[in-house]
Amino acid sequence: MSYHAGTMPQWERFPKAPISEAILDIAVKFAAPVDLARLEAFQDAIRERYPVKRNRVLWQGQIRLEEERFAQEVQRGAQGFMFRSSDDRQVVQVRQDGFTFNWLKTYDRWEALRDEARPHWERYKETFGPEAITRLGLRYINRIEIPLPISDFREYIKTAPDIAPGLPQGLNALFMRLEIADMKRGLMAIVTETFQPPVDDGKRLPFIFDIDIVCGATFEPSSPAIWEKLEQMREYKNEIFFASMTEQAKAMFRSPSR
Repeated sequence: MSYHAGTMPQWERFPKAPISEAILDIAVKFAAPVDLARLEAFQDAIRERYPVKRNRVLWQGQIRLEEERFAQEVQRGAQGFMFRSSDDRQVVQVRQDGFTFNWLKTYDRWEALRDEARPHWERYKETFGPEAITRLGLRYINRIEIPLPISDFREYIKTAPDIAPGLPQGLNALFMRLEIADMKRGLMAIVTETFQPPVDDGKRLPFIFDIDIVCGATFEPSSPAIWEKLEQMREYKNEIFFASMTEQAKAMFRSPSR
């Protein structure tokens, strides 16, 4: 990373970036619910590029005590639609409570995600007229295949759990969630770490490093401050990612082959 006066930091781009999915989410509120048929018709203008349609379903459940026994109630209802691109790399989601754009593997770069998502958001905003934006989210799910055997997890990841000295240092399972507030920018980072089962005949351990940046401020839907804030969120995500990866991990992302 390098800094230049008056500019954003220049982050290194890796030929083998470990990003398995990037998600840009804009939550909104409406004066009245948007009709599902109107949401479904959103696909009409993008059908050639996003031909695959899936329902977005909301599940709600509650457990209550009735006559000294517990009763469970589950409700299922349509909330919106997902439109997937023909190459399975992008997904446009339109819902009764917001808009989401997913970029699946293989990830390109932030500018490509932003510039693809923004016109879809603008059409969502103009078509349905939300009253306000209530939350912004920018989430990057990284899948890092760590070579096995490994003697010290911190050879690759600096943001990791500490095991007390004197105890066995090997980890068979891991689930860790951190919430790291950036008070200056008004952001919250939710960092989740976990393992998946080994792959490649047990030679590699997939490590999931999930960075979810959230801004809970309210915005006017046409405000350019939305995209300024998303740029800040992307910077915060990069700060966490680059600070958490060792040089040994970064070398894996630079390598053209395993």
